[in-house]
Amino acid sequence: MKILHLFPDLMNLYGDYGNIAILVRHLKDLGVPVTVDKRDVDDLIDFPSYDLVYMGPGTEKNQLVALKELKNYEYQFNEYINDNKLLLLTGNAMELLGERIDDEPAMNLVDFYTEITDKRYTGDVVVHNDTLGEVVGFINKSSLIHGGEKEKLFTYAFKDSNLIDNSYEGYHFKNVYGTHIIGPILVKNPSFLNLIVRSLARSQYRSIEYPYETAAYEVTLKALQNRK
Repeated sequence: MKILHLFPDLMNLYGDYGNIAILVRHLKDLGVPVTVDKRDVDDLIDFPSYDLVYMGPGTEKNQLVALKELKNYEYQFNEYINDNKLLLLTGNAMELLGERIDDEPAMNLVDFYTEITDKRYTGDVVVHNDTLGEVVGFINKSSLIHGGEKEKLFTYAFKDSNLIDNSYEGYHFKNVYGTHIIGPILVKNPSFLNLIVRSLARSQYRSIEYPYETAAYEVTLKALQNRK
């Protein structure tokens, strides 16, 4: 099992590398051998050799650097997605797959565009997905998303009033998951983590109980639901 952590030095805010750490631990608990490669700007990247590609959030400046670098691999990156390989993008990394970021053309794989503002939109959220149930986390961004409802990943069940944009959040198509939610999202949400682990482990998957992870999720969910 090979995981690519894409641009970990460039896109490294909010401790979202924790998504990779917990994923590796769960795979190893299942007896699945796993290696994590890190590739930054100017490194050669062989997308087809990986089972999961992950990118986390960065500053707005670094986001555009990451976009420029990713465009160098546009054909290979699209083939990776079309082969139904797993891709997880958190924070503003998810914006790279839209049509554009302000006036900068992006990867144009999802039907939305990003408007960068001079404000920050932050707050706790509870979102819903019919497969994952309730998902908790935090959003911290300076962008507004226009469009993308057709491929939405979540609908909001609760959000702080500072989060003023859509009633939906993130996107999902093929095996691609993009979300502004940080936290890290896999650490805070056993159902989402389990979905990724199951997809990667396949025949080696079996259910393992992690009571502390479950308890932490339930405490967070209850606290946020009480704020409605």
